Amino acid sequence: MVNESVGPQAKSAECARSVRALACISVYPECLPESHLVVESIPSFSKTLADIGRACDVSADALSERLLKALKHEMHGDRVLRNDEYVSMDVLVFAAFVLTVWCMGWYMVRQWSHAMHHSFADLAPTHILSEQPSAWNGRITGPVHPRHFAHLPPLPPKVTQTYAKRRPLADITPVEPAAPIAPNMATTRSMSNREQEPLSDADRIWSELSVGVDAILTHAEEGFEQSLYMRLYTGVYNFCTSLKSSLPGGQYFTPGDASSTVHGSMYGRQLYTRLNDHVSQFMADVAAKSREYSGDELLAFYNKEWIKYGDAAKMIHHIFDYLNRHWILREQDDGNNVCDINTLMFRLWRNKFFMEVRNSLLESVFSLMKRIRDGQVADLNLVKSVVDSFVSLGSDDMVSGSKKMEVYDSYFLKPFIEGSRQYYQAESERVLKEGSIRNYMIWVFERLKEEDDRAEMYLHESSLREFGEALNKVLIGKQRANLISEFKPMLVAQEKEDLGRLYELLKRLGEVMGLEPLRTIFCDFVQEAGQDAVKKVSGNQEATESMANKSRLFVQALLSVHELYAGILRDSFKDDPGLSKSLDRACQAFINENAMCKKAEDTEADAARLLATYCDTLLRKGNANARAAGEAGASSEDNLEKQLAQAICVYRYLSNFDVFHASYVRFFARRLVNEQSVSTHGEETMISLLKEVSGVDVTSRLSRMFSDITVSKDKIDQFKESTQNTRTFDYEFDMKVLNTASWPFKAPETKLKLPAELERAVDQYTEFFHKDRGGRRLNWLWQYSKAEIRMFFPKATGPAAKAGYMFQVSTFQLAILMLFNQDSGPGTGYESADGPTLTFDQIVAATELDKDIVLDELALFCKARVMNSNTANKATEKSQYTLNAGFKSKQMRINLSRAKKSDQKKEAKDMQRAVAVDRSASIQAAIVRIMKARKQLPHRELIQATIENIKLFHPQVTDIKQSIDKLIDTGYLERDENTRDLYKYLA
Repeated sequence: MVNESVGPQAKSAECARSVRALACISVYPECLPESHLVVESIPSFSKTLADIGRACDVSADALSERLLKALKHEMHGDRVLRNDEYVSMDVLVFAAFVLTVWCMGWYMVRQWSHAMHHSFADLAPTHILSEQPSAWNGRITGPVHPRHFAHLPPLPPKVTQTYAKRRPLADITPVEPAAPIAPNMATTRSMSNREQEPLSDADRIWSELSVGVDAILTHAEEGFEQSLYMRLYTGVYNFCTSLKSSLPGGQYFTPGDASSTVHGSMYGRQLYTRLNDHVSQFMADVAAKSREYSGDELLAFYNKEWIKYGDAAKMIHHIFDYLNRHWILREQDDGNNVCDINTLMFRLWRNKFFMEVRNSLLESVFSLMKRIRDGQVADLNLVKSVVDSFVSLGSDDMVSGSKKMEVYDSYFLKPFIEGSRQYYQAESERVLKEGSIRNYMIWVFERLKEEDDRAEMYLHESSLREFGEALNKVLIGKQRANLISEFKPMLVAQEKEDLGRLYELLKRLGEVMGLEPLRTIFCDFVQEAGQDAVKKVSGNQEATESMANKSRLFVQALLSVHELYAGILRDSFKDDPGLSKSLDRACQAFINENAMCKKAEDTEADAARLLATYCDTLLRKGNANARAAGEAGASSEDNLEKQLAQAICVYRYLSNFDVFHASYVRFFARRLVNEQSVSTHGEETMISLLKEVSGVDVTSRLSRMFSDITVSKDKIDQFKESTQNTRTFDYEFDMKVLNTASWPFKAPETKLKLPAELERAVDQYTEFFHKDRGGRRLNWLWQYSKAEIRMFFPKATGPAAKAGYMFQVSTFQLAILMLFNQDSGPGTGYESADGPTLTFDQIVAATELDKDIVLDELALFCKARVMNSNTANKATEKSQYTLNAGFKSKQMRINLSRAKKSDQKKEAKDMQRAVAVDRSASIQAAIVRIMKARKQLPHRELIQATIENIKLFHPQVTDIKQSIDKLIDTGYLERDENTRDLYKYLA
């Protein structure tokens, strides 16, 4: 039933205009029924509604209710129909048509039926409009279309919504409207009978309009009745058309095409001119009255008149809407200098009022601002309202071609900025004479904060930057050097509040002029403070006792400096990115090069090695180690996590990540093998922190090592279960099978003949292992293995006489000690109470160890008083050794397997060689990647690209050159024949 060729949005808009036109015809003569019951009281009308409802599948009750609701809302310009009501809009349109028929009589029925046939033929069901229009005796001048009613305006917000008392529909008789507002009805007279409206009628209409305009200008804030609005709007409409034709009853109706006549254009210009002159005179009177005021009273008067005039301008703009949409629009299209009524009103305010009082008005504004700056009490809202009016006076005047916001910029902003500059120039000189530069900084900070708050309140947002820059130049720029000179003393005194003020002030000058000098000073100062902190602890005697103490003092010194200035960066500098980079550069400099980490080949003096040792101290068992990690130690998981996070903070600034990785892997391996980790959670936390910084490539090896330990535990449990009845040894035996590719251990460089007791266990486990993994080979790492042995000494007293002493020894030490436990062997005196005596050569032959290793172990036994030698208790190759029968110790458990300094130095050199090999491989890999992508590169560009490509360490230019030569020799690169400085990649 609905014509789908027209979209719901377009159709609803067309229907809405038609319903509004019908509502005005029906409602204005006060003929709209008061309620749904009145409509139903007319049987024939109800029957008609029922017929329409059946045709459109809508009940008569719902149709009449929605009809009245739609007519009332459309009459007031309040479109409340929802999207789901668009489809039923045609129902409302035809119902409105039926209501109009019953209200206006049979004569209007004949004319409106013909008009509606042309207006809504595309929306109505075809069987409802079955009757075709009959002959009209040539009296119809043309079809009526909804666009002819487009001049009917929505009411402005301040129009008082009043309604006349409604009468029953049966008592309605035709009445004459309060003004000739009949909208675009076709005349019933022929064109030859039309008479031109006399000019006296235009004067009469204008006299009514002028009275209404005066009422609006004078009492706009009070609002006015709807009837006045309709009379004024109708007057504007009739003045613009200025043609009349009479109908029975003395009513005036205007043809739909009358507004496009030359005659109508003449009256449109006349109305525009009269309104301009009338409002001009009104503004001249307001300007004359304003001369009675000055100072704050003038500002209050101006604000009051501005608010009232703004409301009046909106109302007058709505009333003259027909003039805007027809005559003014055509004039603008023709290129004439004509503006809409709203713009005209504000232009008249500017030219006739503001230009007359601007000097005294601006003087009052600046005087009030000065009182506020001097600390006096004043109403800042007066300034805000006046300044807002300056913005409005220019922002909408686009017709004349004047600059946008010309009034605000030219008459207020420029003199205001200049006055502020002069005021603060004098004030700054006074404050500097009375106090120090530090006091001046505090004063400027507070004043600028106050000015910023006030500026955001009354200045336009487009001028905030210009105003701020003017104040910055006067108050900060001229004292920039003196303010910067105070930065370093504030850092020394750690005055966070003043540092924050200085940062905020210099930040207003920009990156180059303000913050860049601070960043340079901050970087140098932090670097110097870090060097001094490390130098101070390097002379501490505790730092020379052990690597654990040295690493702990070193890391604590670094953290103390970093945390101090990171706090200043956070609290005073708001984590400024530039100053944050300065802190990073300073920390990287003093962490990698300081009194404890000199440029040397000794890796123990490297910051990465010291940090790895510190982490090992935190994560290794033992009360002594826990105390060495700090006062709180690693006694709780939370404290341990905090200390590890601090260690990672130092790790971020290392220049040689690969050295740290190599050292940490070795420490980690020993903790796992010796079961000395303080907690599994701690180890996992450290791996997780390293993964966040360096990625999974660094930590994947550590994860695999963890996995090997877990698998080994399961394997040893299976071994114990399988050999429960066939075990050939009577002691605890624990094995850890490690993947050679993941662990940093290497096969021993010396042979070892195991004691018979240990050899039986090794053979049985080897046989068990090869049953499941026959294709793999076991390499026993005796140098990393340990054992616990209980020793009884003949002359021991007390608990040791019964329980003996428990020694923790290496496998090499175990093999030597077991020689003194045999009933017979290569030595002499096996029957002696003090045990046998063996020479150095006999021990070497029995264990098959290298002489250097045997000599070192014997020297350790002699030093610990476990053995005696016949050479003043010193270990030599010519000495004879026997157990010390009178050995005594306060400790029942004694660790003899501690790493020796010689072993540590050897391990450090081995690690250094391994790092060098890895670096060479990394450099070559980086060069190959670069050349494969670029195909050819000059020497200098290749060097620079290689340095940028490697992140784990800072490659030296000499190392890069050596890697290039190796790649040329191996056929990956070649030099260009013509340009020797150019390298080419060989696929």
